[in-house]
Amino acid sequence: MCTLDTKAVDTRPKASLLQLCLTTMCFAGIQFTWTVELSYGTPYLLSLELSKELTALVWFAAPLSGLIVQPLVGAWSDKHTSRLGRRRPFILGGGVFVCLSLLCVAYSKQIAAIFVTDDNPAQSKVAIAVAVSAFYVLDFSLNAVQASCRSLILDVFPITQQDTANAFASNTQNVTNVFGYFIGFVDLVKYVPGLGKSQMEAFCTAGVIVFVCAISVTCFAVKEVPYRKTRDESSEPWYLIFVYIWHAFRQLPSSVQKLCNVMFFAWMGWFPFLFYSTTWISDIYFQTHEMEDPDAWDKGTRAGSFALLLYAIVAVIAGTVLPILTANGYVSLKNTYTLSHVVFAIAMVSTVFVHTVAGATFLLSLLGISFACAMWIPYALVGEYLVVENKQQQDVEEQVMIVEDGCRIDGEDGVEQSGNSTARPRTASSNSSSSSKDVNYGATTTAVGSSSVSSSSSQQGPAAVQTQKEDHNKKTKYDAGMVLGVLNMYVVFPQFAVAIISAVIFAIVHHLQSKNKDAEGGGGSPEEGSMEEAAGVAWVLRFGGLMAVIAAVLSRRVIDVQARM
Repeated sequence: MCTLDTKAVDTRPKASLLQLCLTTMCFAGIQFTWTVELSYGTPYLLSLELSKELTALVWFAAPLSGLIVQPLVGAWSDKHTSRLGRRRPFILGGGVFVCLSLLCVAYSKQIAAIFVTDDNPAQSKVAIAVAVSAFYVLDFSLNAVQASCRSLILDVFPITQQDTANAFASNTQNVTNVFGYFIGFVDLVKYVPGLGKSQMEAFCTAGVIVFVCAISVTCFAVKEVPYRKTRDESSEPWYLIFVYIWHAFRQLPSSVQKLCNVMFFAWMGWFPFLFYSTTWISDIYFQTHEMEDPDAWDKGTRAGSFALLLYAIVAVIAGTVLPILTANGYVSLKNTYTLSHVVFAIAMVSTVFVHTVAGATFLLSLLGISFACAMWIPYALVGEYLVVENKQQQDVEEQVMIVEDGCRIDGEDGVEQSGNSTARPRTASSNSSSSSKDVNYGATTTAVGSSSVSSSSSQQGPAAVQTQKEDHNKKTKYDAGMVLGVLNMYVVFPQFAVAIISAVIFAIVHHLQSKNKDAEGGGGSPEEGSMEEAAGVAWVLRFGGLMAVIAAVLSRRVIDVQARM
């Protein structure tokens, strides 16, 4: 088994418990804002008299922003040279737009009243336009902040703490989910009247306060080292950033690509759950309870919300216990990741046997374990991969330069070889095999000892030198923001795919049940229509379980860096 010397790979000092808490605090603001949008977004838009069809189109903002914003912001921030650091300017800039868009959503009616004074249909249309535009701005700006905060973790913490730091970030999100779901049940207008005159106004105002406080803590607590561009980077045109992203997407390191493959199928399973889990529980409630009760629909909806609350609590517990187990070597990240997919698959396939609200609530609660792993392990692994990949690449670059210098000293390549050697900055000296050099781990530049190069390397001829140079030039420096942006694309693509596949599954179920009704000669009652819809939702969830099986199989190919140390 290959062993890695962590001190040689990454010499950044370990962060304290307080630093871990303060750096990951930004995720509390991000997650609470997502909770505000996802919990109240659809009901609020419907209350503005926006049709259900158009409301569905509004939610395309989330995958579009993830697909476009996260890779771009990640790549731009990788090369950003502000004295504030690489990530902090994007966190602060995106944060301003997050706060403004939240307030525009909450007060869209009041804003519309400024432009259209009379209470007529035109005012309602302006309010809808303001709210929809604000939701799009919110999604795009929040993705920018999230991408920068994810990159910040890779920048700041050493390889031995990537697991712990990402576990802190994940658990911060899980705790915020519990807080967000709980506060959604509270009558904020009654108990905290200063936040707003309606529940939406109060919830959005609370979101702004939580977001500003959380982001401020992280920005003040983290010290970023400004990035300095090389001479070649300074002369690059602005549009080269798109080539940079495309090249990274096509030529990811093998370790990262294997992880991306797992995440693609894992999120093919997660999106059916996120889209339809509460609907599934509500449908079961409607089938098993008398609908004459005027509060039946509200009770059914609350049953789904209660299941999500339990699910969030289980995620907090799992997000606390599992990182402790992996940190102490009781179980590896890789095995934990595989087991999380197995648990998810079993739960989703088990929907075949579940016909009660209690059983459905148990299954959803169990998935808190899998969700805690999904929000923690992939980001911990990719952080480790990037440090190792870039360190190995720095060693290759140093060896090439030492060989190059040896050839020039021997006079084998004359003026031409010397000319080629000036094409990029010198990073090693031919008379020292243990020289110090700068290795960039995201935003932090740390001095590490270079690997020793055998004396035989300097005896290679010009042809060998040129071959090594060509191999090295084919490689890309894998920066945190860019790779995380590409990683997020493997989360976004399944969202589009699941939307289409779910529609196909619903159509097939509807067609089959319609044929059964025709064969029986029945016209169908409202209760039968509800059962038909529930059956379609259940099959979508089972499809997600099958995707999790594929993710579990592929996860066995994932490289566990910590296990090799």
